[in-house]
Amino acid sequence: MMDLLPGESSQGAKKQGFRSLKLVDVDMDEVLEEQPYGADYGRLDNGLVYYVRCNSKPKMRAALALAVKAGSVLEEEEERGVAHIVEHLAFSATNKYTNHDIVKFLESIGAEFGACQNAVTSADDTVYELFVPVDKPELLSQAISVLAEFSSEIRVSKDDLEKERGAVMEEYRGHRNASGRMQDAHWALLMEGSKYAERLPIGLEKVIRTVSSGTVKQFYKNWYQLHNMAVVAVGDFSDTKVVVDLIKEHFGQKCSVPNPPHISSFSVPVHDEPFFSYFVESEATGSAVMIGYKMPVHDLKTVQDYRDMLAESMFMYALNQRFFKLSRRKDPPYFSCSAVADVLVRPLKACIITSACKEKGTLEALESMLVEVCIPF
Repeated sequence: MMDLLPGESSQGAKKQGFRSLKLVDVDMDEVLEEQPYGADYGRLDNGLVYYVRCNSKPKMRAALALAVKAGSVLEEEEERGVAHIVEHLAFSATNKYTNHDIVKFLESIGAEFGACQNAVTSADDTVYELFVPVDKPELLSQAISVLAEFSSEIRVSKDDLEKERGAVMEEYRGHRNASGRMQDAHWALLMEGSKYAERLPIGLEKVIRTVSSGTVKQFYKNWYQLHNMAVVAVGDFSDTKVVVDLIKEHFGQKCSVPNPPHISSFSVPVHDEPFFSYFVESEATGSAVMIGYKMPVHDLKTVQDYRDMLAESMFMYALNQRFFKLSRRKDPPYFSCSAVADVLVRPLKACIITSACKEKGTLEALESMLVEVCIPF
Protein backbone atom coordinates (compact mmCIF):
# COMPACT_ATOMS: atom_id res chain seq x y z
CA MET A 1 0.00 0.00 0.00
CA MET A 2 1.23 3.52 -0.68
CA ASP A 3 2.44 5.50 2.31
CA LEU A 4 -0.30 8.09 2.75
CA LEU A 5 1.40 10.09 5.50
CA PRO A 6 4.18 12.69 5.23
CA GLY A 7 7.72 11.43 5.08
CA GLU A 8 10.97 13.17 5.75
CA SER A 9 11.59 16.24 3.61
CA SER A 10 14.15 15.60 0.93
CA GLN A 11 16.96 18.04 0.48
CA GLY A 12 16.87 20.22 -2.58
CA ALA A 13 18.13 18.19 -5.49
CA LYS A 14 21.12 19.34 -7.49
CA LYS A 15 20.27 21.41 -10.49
CA GLN A 16 19.68 19.26 -13.50
CA GLY A 17 19.37 20.11 -17.14
CA PHE A 18 18.98 18.60 -20.57
CA ARG A 19 21.72 18.57 -23.15
CA SER A 20 21.64 17.94 -26.88
CA LEU A 21 17.88 18.19 -27.08
CA LYS A 22 16.41 17.95 -30.54
CA LEU A 23 12.90 17.66 -31.88
CA VAL A 24 11.89 14.22 -33.07
CA ASP A 25 8.92 13.61 -35.33
CA VAL A 26 7.09 10.58 -33.94
CA ASP A 27 3.67 9.06 -34.41
CA MET A 28 1.91 9.49 -31.07
CA ASP A 29 -0.55 6.74 -31.96
CA GLU A 30 2.19 4.20 -32.59
CA VAL A 31 1.67 1.11 -30.44
CA LEU A 32 4.56 0.24 -28.12
CA GLU A 33 6.13 -3.20 -28.36
CA GLU A 34 4.78 -5.73 -25.87
CA GLN A 35 8.21 -7.31 -25.46
CA PRO A 36 9.82 -5.75 -22.33
CA TYR A 37 12.86 -3.73 -23.36
CA GLY A 38 16.17 -5.30 -22.44
CA ALA A 39 14.66 -8.37 -20.78
CA ASP A 40 14.31 -12.02 -21.74
CA TYR A 41 10.57 -12.61 -21.50
CA GLY A 42 8.45 -15.68 -21.97
CA ARG A 43 5.61 -17.87 -20.75
CA LEU A 44 5.87 -21.54 -19.80
CA ASP A 45 3.29 -24.09 -20.93
CA ASN A 46 1.74 -24.05 -17.45
CA GLY A 47 1.10 -20.30 -17.69
CA LEU A 48 3.97 -18.95 -15.57
CA VAL A 49 5.52 -15.76 -16.97
CA TYR A 50 9.20 -14.87 -16.50
CA TYR A 51 11.29 -11.73 -16.96
CA VAL A 52 15.10 -12.01 -16.83
CA ARG A 53 17.61 -9.20 -17.24
CA CYS A 54 21.37 -8.97 -16.82
CA ASN A 55 22.68 -6.19 -14.59
CA SER A 56 26.33 -6.15 -13.57
CA LYS A 57 25.94 -4.00 -10.46
CA PRO A 58 26.25 -5.01 -7.71
CA LYS A 59 28.76 -7.66 -8.65
CA MET A 60 27.79 -11.28 -8.14
CA ARG A 61 24.35 -10.44 -6.74
CA ALA A 62 20.84 -11.04 -8.03
CA ALA A 63 17.38 -9.81 -7.14
CA LEU A 64 14.68 -12.46 -7.56
CA ALA A 65 10.95 -12.14 -7.10
CA LEU A 66 7.83 -14.25 -7.38
CA ALA A 67 4.78 -12.05 -7.97
CA VAL A 68 1.40 -13.67 -7.33
CA LYS A 69 -1.84 -12.06 -8.42
CA ALA A 70 -3.47 -12.91 -5.07
CA GLY A 71 -4.06 -10.21 -2.49
CA SER A 72 -6.48 -9.27 0.25
CA VAL A 73 -9.24 -8.12 -2.12
CA LEU A 74 -9.88 -11.79 -2.99
CA GLU A 75 -10.69 -12.63 0.62
CA GLU A 76 -14.21 -13.36 1.80
CA GLU A 77 -15.38 -11.89 5.10
CA GLU A 78 -14.25 -14.94 7.09
CA GLU A 79 -10.84 -14.85 5.34
CA ARG A 80 -9.82 -11.26 6.09
CA GLY A 81 -6.08 -11.47 6.70
CA VAL A 82 -5.56 -14.91 5.15
CA ALA A 83 -3.51 -13.67 2.17
CA HIS A 84 -1.04 -12.18 4.63
CA ILE A 85 -1.02 -15.37 6.72
CA VAL A 86 -0.10 -17.42 3.62
CA GLU A 87 2.84 -15.08 3.05
CA HIS A 88 4.08 -15.79 6.59
CA LEU A 89 3.62 -19.54 6.23
CA ALA A 90 5.77 -19.56 3.08
CA PHE A 91 8.91 -18.86 5.11
CA SER A 92 7.82 -21.25 7.86
CA ALA A 93 7.43 -24.56 6.04
CA THR A 94 7.02 -26.06 2.58
CA ASN A 95 7.06 -29.65 1.40
CA LYS A 96 10.84 -29.45 0.98
CA TYR A 97 11.79 -27.09 3.81
CA THR A 98 10.51 -27.27 7.41
CA ASN A 99 10.96 -25.36 10.67
CA HIS A 100 12.00 -22.12 8.94
CA ASP A 101 14.74 -23.97 7.04
CA ILE A 102 14.21 -21.60 4.09
CA VAL A 103 15.18 -18.66 6.28
CA LYS A 104 18.18 -20.55 7.70
CA PHE A 105 19.39 -21.62 4.25
CA LEU A 106 19.13 -18.13 2.78
CA GLU A 107 20.91 -16.62 5.77
CA SER A 108 23.66 -19.23 5.39
CA ILE A 109 24.45 -17.90 1.91
CA GLY A 110 24.41 -14.27 3.03
CA ALA A 111 20.77 -13.34 2.40
CA GLU A 112 19.77 -11.75 5.71
CA PHE A 113 16.12 -12.10 6.71
CA GLY A 114 14.25 -8.84 6.24
CA ALA A 115 16.84 -7.08 4.11
CA CYS A 116 17.51 -9.85 1.57
CA GLN A 117 14.54 -12.18 1.97
CA ASN A 118 11.12 -10.69 2.44
CA ALA A 119 7.58 -10.53 1.11
CA VAL A 120 4.74 -8.04 0.96
CA THR A 121 0.99 -8.56 0.68
CA SER A 122 -1.10 -5.82 -0.91
CA ALA A 123 -4.74 -5.62 -1.92
CA ASP A 124 -4.07 -7.10 -5.37
CA ASP A 125 -0.79 -9.03 -5.10
CA THR A 126 1.65 -10.91 -2.93
CA VAL A 127 5.32 -10.55 -3.87
CA TYR A 128 8.17 -12.68 -2.50
CA GLU A 129 11.62 -11.11 -2.84
CA LEU A 130 15.13 -12.56 -2.52
CA PHE A 131 18.45 -10.74 -2.87
CA VAL A 132 21.11 -13.42 -3.13
CA PRO A 133 24.77 -13.94 -4.08
CA VAL A 134 25.41 -15.72 -7.37
CA ASP A 135 29.17 -16.19 -7.13
CA LYS A 136 28.59 -19.96 -7.07
CA PRO A 137 26.41 -21.53 -9.80
CA GLU A 138 24.42 -23.68 -7.38
CA LEU A 139 23.26 -20.70 -5.29
CA LEU A 140 21.10 -19.25 -8.05
CA SER A 141 19.51 -22.63 -8.69
CA GLN A 142 18.77 -23.09 -4.99
CA ALA A 143 17.26 -19.61 -4.69
CA ILE A 144 14.97 -20.17 -7.67
CA SER A 145 13.95 -23.50 -6.15
CA VAL A 146 12.80 -21.58 -3.06
CA LEU A 147 10.51 -19.43 -5.22
CA ALA A 148 9.20 -22.61 -6.82
CA GLU A 149 8.35 -23.95 -3.36
CA PHE A 150 6.41 -20.77 -2.60
CA SER A 151 4.40 -21.15 -5.80
CA SER A 152 2.75 -24.47 -4.96
CA GLU A 153 4.35 -26.25 -2.00
CA ILE A 154 3.62 -24.09 1.06
CA ARG A 155 2.63 -26.37 3.92
CA VAL A 156 -0.53 -25.33 5.75
CA SER A 157 -1.00 -27.67 8.70
CA LYS A 158 -2.70 -26.89 11.99
CA ASP A 159 0.65 -26.85 13.80
CA ASP A 160 2.25 -24.59 11.17
CA LEU A 161 -0.60 -22.12 11.47
CA GLU A 162 -0.52 -22.04 15.27
CA LYS A 163 3.22 -21.30 15.19
CA GLU A 164 2.70 -18.29 12.90
CA ARG A 165 -0.37 -16.75 14.57
CA GLY A 166 1.82 -15.01 17.16
CA ALA A 167 4.06 -13.40 14.54
CA VAL A 168 1.08 -12.23 12.49
CA MET A 169 -0.65 -10.86 15.61
CA GLU A 170 2.53 -9.01 16.57
CA GLU A 171 2.56 -7.35 13.16
CA TYR A 172 -1.16 -6.55 13.51
CA ARG A 173 -0.61 -4.88 16.89
CA GLY A 174 2.36 -2.95 15.52
CA HIS A 175 0.13 -1.59 12.77
CA ARG A 176 -2.49 -0.39 15.25
CA ASN A 177 -0.51 2.69 16.30
CA ALA A 178 -1.48 6.28 15.55
CA SER A 179 0.16 6.28 12.12
CA GLY A 180 -1.47 2.97 11.16
CA ARG A 181 -4.92 4.05 12.28
CA MET A 182 -4.66 7.29 10.30
CA GLN A 183 -3.49 5.45 7.19
CA ASP A 184 -6.40 3.03 7.50
CA ALA A 185 -8.85 5.93 7.75
CA HIS A 186 -7.36 7.59 4.65
CA TRP A 187 -7.48 4.29 2.76
CA ALA A 188 -11.14 3.73 3.60
CA LEU A 189 -11.99 7.22 2.35
CA LEU A 190 -10.10 6.80 -0.94
CA MET A 191 -11.70 3.41 -1.60
CA GLU A 192 -15.19 4.24 -0.30
CA GLY A 193 -17.91 2.20 -1.95
CA SER A 194 -15.57 -0.58 -3.14
CA LYS A 195 -14.48 -3.93 -1.73
CA TYR A 196 -10.97 -2.51 -1.41
CA ALA A 197 -12.17 -0.25 1.43
CA GLU A 198 -12.86 -3.30 3.60
CA ARG A 199 -9.89 -5.46 2.62
CA LEU A 200 -6.82 -4.02 4.24
CA PRO A 201 -4.05 -6.64 3.92
CA ILE A 202 -3.40 -6.71 7.67
CA GLY A 203 -6.84 -8.28 8.15
CA LEU A 204 -9.04 -8.60 11.25
CA GLU A 205 -7.85 -9.65 14.69
CA LYS A 206 -10.70 -12.16 15.07
CA VAL A 207 -9.75 -13.90 11.81
CA ILE A 208 -6.05 -13.97 12.65
CA ARG A 209 -6.78 -15.57 16.03
CA THR A 210 -9.41 -18.10 14.95
CA VAL A 211 -9.13 -18.92 11.22
CA SER A 212 -8.70 -22.64 10.56
CA SER A 213 -5.88 -24.26 8.64
CA GLY A 214 -8.50 -25.61 6.22
CA THR A 215 -9.65 -22.09 5.32
CA VAL A 216 -6.07 -20.92 4.80
CA LYS A 217 -5.22 -23.99 2.72
CA GLN A 218 -8.28 -23.49 0.50
CA PHE A 219 -7.36 -19.84 -0.15
CA TYR A 220 -3.84 -20.93 -1.11
CA LYS A 221 -5.15 -23.71 -3.34
CA ASN A 222 -7.68 -21.44 -5.04
CA TRP A 223 -5.52 -18.45 -5.89
CA TYR A 224 -1.89 -19.58 -6.11
CA GLN A 225 -2.17 -20.67 -9.73
CA LEU A 226 0.83 -20.62 -12.07
CA HIS A 227 -0.99 -18.59 -14.71
CA ASN A 228 -1.43 -15.89 -12.03
CA MET A 229 2.32 -15.70 -11.32
CA ALA A 230 5.48 -14.14 -12.69
CA VAL A 231 9.14 -14.74 -11.86
CA VAL A 232 11.45 -11.74 -12.15
CA ALA A 233 15.24 -12.11 -12.06
CA VAL A 234 17.70 -9.24 -12.41
CA GLY A 235 21.35 -9.69 -11.60
CA ASP A 236 24.96 -10.22 -12.52
CA PHE A 237 24.32 -13.21 -14.78
CA SER A 238 26.67 -14.51 -17.46
CA ASP A 239 23.66 -14.57 -19.78
CA THR A 240 19.88 -14.73 -19.43
CA LYS A 241 19.57 -18.20 -20.98
CA VAL A 242 21.17 -19.82 -17.93
CA VAL A 243 18.55 -18.22 -15.69
CA VAL A 244 15.65 -19.06 -18.01
CA ASP A 245 16.79 -22.69 -18.08
CA LEU A 246 16.78 -22.77 -14.26
CA ILE A 247 13.28 -21.29 -14.15
CA LYS A 248 12.11 -23.95 -16.60
CA GLU A 249 13.84 -26.64 -14.54
CA HIS A 250 12.19 -25.68 -11.25
CA PHE A 251 8.80 -24.46 -12.50
CA GLY A 252 8.33 -26.25 -15.81
CA GLN A 253 7.13 -29.58 -14.38
CA LYS A 254 4.45 -27.97 -12.24
CA CYS A 255 0.88 -28.19 -13.53
CA SER A 256 -2.00 -25.78 -13.31
CA VAL A 257 -5.17 -27.19 -11.80
CA PRO A 258 -8.14 -27.64 -14.16
CA ASN A 259 -10.91 -25.03 -13.99
CA PRO A 260 -9.28 -22.64 -11.51
CA PRO A 261 -11.48 -19.86 -10.04
CA HIS A 262 -11.64 -16.62 -12.01
CA ILE A 263 -10.11 -13.48 -10.51
CA SER A 264 -12.82 -10.85 -10.62
CA SER A 265 -12.25 -7.17 -11.30
CA PHE A 266 -13.18 -4.85 -8.46
CA SER A 267 -14.01 -1.27 -9.36
CA VAL A 268 -13.74 1.87 -7.25
CA PRO A 269 -16.80 4.13 -7.75
CA VAL A 270 -16.27 7.64 -9.08
CA HIS A 271 -17.83 10.64 -7.34
CA ASP A 272 -18.47 14.18 -8.56
CA GLU A 273 -18.33 15.92 -5.18
CA PRO A 274 -15.15 15.93 -3.08
CA PHE A 275 -15.04 13.58 -0.10
CA PHE A 276 -13.90 15.05 3.19
CA SER A 277 -13.03 13.57 6.56
CA TYR A 278 -11.06 14.48 9.64
CA PHE A 279 -9.37 12.12 12.04
CA VAL A 280 -8.62 12.92 15.67
CA GLU A 281 -5.86 10.79 17.16
CA SER A 282 -4.72 11.39 20.73
CA GLU A 283 -1.44 9.52 20.20
CA ALA A 284 -0.45 11.40 17.04
CA THR A 285 2.85 13.25 17.32
CA GLY A 286 1.75 15.98 14.91
CA SER A 287 -0.91 17.18 12.49
CA ALA A 288 -1.14 16.26 8.84
CA VAL A 289 -3.22 17.23 5.80
CA MET A 290 -3.77 14.98 2.81
CA ILE A 291 -5.30 15.71 -0.59
CA GLY A 292 -5.97 12.80 -2.94
CA TYR A 293 -6.80 13.12 -6.64
CA LYS A 294 -8.21 9.84 -7.91
CA MET A 295 -8.09 8.74 -11.54
CA PRO A 296 -8.52 5.49 -13.48
CA VAL A 297 -5.46 3.45 -14.42
CA HIS A 298 -4.59 3.59 -18.12
CA ASP A 299 -2.37 0.96 -19.69
CA LEU A 300 0.86 2.10 -21.31
CA LYS A 301 0.07 1.19 -24.92
CA THR A 302 1.08 4.01 -27.25
CA VAL A 303 3.82 6.60 -27.66
CA GLN A 304 1.30 9.19 -26.46
CA ASP A 305 0.79 7.19 -23.26
CA TYR A 306 4.55 7.11 -22.71
CA ARG A 307 4.83 10.84 -23.37
CA ASP A 308 2.06 11.53 -20.86
CA MET A 309 3.87 9.42 -18.27
CA LEU A 310 7.06 11.44 -18.75
CA ALA A 311 5.15 14.72 -18.56
CA GLU A 312 3.52 13.62 -15.31
CA SER A 313 6.88 12.65 -13.86
CA MET A 314 8.35 16.04 -14.73
CA PHE A 315 5.34 17.82 -13.26
CA MET A 316 5.59 15.87 -10.00
CA TYR A 317 9.29 16.70 -9.75
CA ALA A 318 8.61 20.41 -10.26
CA LEU A 319 5.70 20.35 -7.81
CA ASN A 320 7.83 18.75 -5.09
CA GLN A 321 10.56 21.33 -5.65
CA ARG A 322 7.93 24.03 -5.20
CA PHE A 323 6.65 22.45 -1.97
CA PHE A 324 10.21 22.19 -0.67
CA LYS A 325 10.89 25.88 -1.31
CA LEU A 326 7.64 26.89 0.41
CA SER A 327 8.55 24.81 3.46
CA ARG A 328 11.84 26.74 3.77
CA ARG A 329 10.20 30.17 3.85
CA LYS A 330 10.04 32.22 7.02
CA ASP A 331 6.88 31.16 8.88
CA PRO A 332 5.93 28.50 6.27
CA PRO A 333 2.40 27.05 5.96
CA TYR A 334 3.73 23.57 6.82
CA PHE A 335 6.87 21.86 8.04
CA SER A 336 7.07 19.60 5.01
CA CYS A 337 4.97 18.73 2.00
CA SER A 338 5.35 16.19 -0.79
CA ALA A 339 3.39 14.73 -3.68
CA VAL A 340 3.49 11.33 -5.34
CA ALA A 341 1.44 9.76 -8.13
CA ASP A 342 1.10 6.00 -8.14
CA VAL A 343 -1.26 3.09 -8.69
CA LEU A 344 -3.03 2.34 -5.40
CA VAL A 345 -4.99 -0.69 -6.56
CA ARG A 346 -5.41 -2.34 -9.94
CA PRO A 347 -8.18 -0.03 -11.24
CA LEU A 348 -7.20 3.17 -9.42
CA LYS A 349 -4.34 5.63 -9.59
CA ALA A 350 -4.03 8.64 -7.33
CA CYS A 351 -1.94 11.73 -6.82
CA ILE A 352 -1.47 12.00 -3.06
CA ILE A 353 -0.26 15.28 -1.56
CA THR A 354 0.59 15.23 2.14
CA SER A 355 1.88 17.85 4.53
CA ALA A 356 2.98 17.92 8.15
CA CYS A 357 1.90 21.12 9.85
CA LYS A 358 1.35 22.90 13.16
CA GLU A 359 -1.39 21.62 15.43
CA LYS A 360 -3.66 24.56 14.62
CA GLY A 361 -2.32 25.10 11.13
CA THR A 362 -4.29 22.55 9.13
CA LEU A 363 -6.46 25.11 7.32
CA GLU A 364 -3.45 27.24 6.41
CA ALA A 365 -1.62 24.17 5.12
CA LEU A 366 -4.65 23.01 3.14
CA GLU A 367 -5.12 26.41 1.51
CA SER A 368 -1.45 26.62 0.55
CA MET A 369 -1.51 23.13 -0.96
CA LEU A 370 -4.65 23.87 -2.98
CA VAL A 371 -3.19 27.12 -4.33
CA GLU A 372 -0.37 25.13 -5.93
CA VAL A 373 -2.50 22.51 -7.68
CA CYS A 374 -5.94 23.99 -8.34
CA ILE A 375 -6.69 25.85 -11.58
CA PRO A 376 -8.68 29.06 -10.86
CA PHE A 377 -11.94 29.52 -12.75
